Amino acid sequence: VGAVTKQTLFPPLMPAGRPFRVSNASRSSRKGIVASSLQELISKTLDAFLISGIVILVLEEDGTVVDTEEFFQSLDDNTHFMVLEKGQKWT
Repeated sequence: VGAVTKQTLFPPLMPAGRPFRVSNASRSSRKGIVASSLQELISKTLDAFLISGIVILVLEEDGTVVDTEEFFQSLDDNTHFMVLEKGQKWT
């Protein structure tokens, strides 16, 4: 009886989406968004809030700018962000 080795190749898996919360600058609107990267979160935030143009994502709790993938990946699930459009500031 011969042994048969079976190797199955799978395409690289995309990182699993993680849940986040995003509010607008006035905190009058909040959305739950699932994203696996900072760019995906920004893109989905633009769609969810019907925003076009350049935005900045900051941590809602203290206004820290989230502008690198490395920092984004270090954040916990359900982190609360605030999206700021041009001229808006975290308060």
